Amino acid sequence: MRLLLLGILVFGPVASGCEGKQTPTDRISSPGEALFNGHLKADVTCYNCHNGDATGTLRGPNLAKRVPKLTDQHVVATILEGPGLMPSFKGKVDDADMKAITRWLRLRFPQSG
Repeated sequence: MRLLLLGILVFGPVASGCEGKQTPTDRISSPGEALFNGHLKADVTCYNCHNGDATGTLRGPNLAKRVPKLTDQHVVATILEGPGLMPSFKGKVDDADMKAITRWLRLRFPQSG
């Protein structure tokens, strides 16, 4: 029992620190950012793994390092297919949602030349 309690005390804060922080609505500047942060659709919670500003957590990568290398079509495919450990958001977002999220990500992390 002591070992279990020690594990919870030591690893509990680390595990909970993996979860991303949602950007508050009063700091949201676009519909794509609001979607990314779960404010418009409860089941679209990109911020959980990528943080509200898309800079990543222990669960999901910093998108500043990935988005600039991708075309808009690749960003949309990633959202829909959920490669690797990322879940698919197919059926949870429509075309307008994907465009809004992609537009926000592209403004935040411009495509590299």
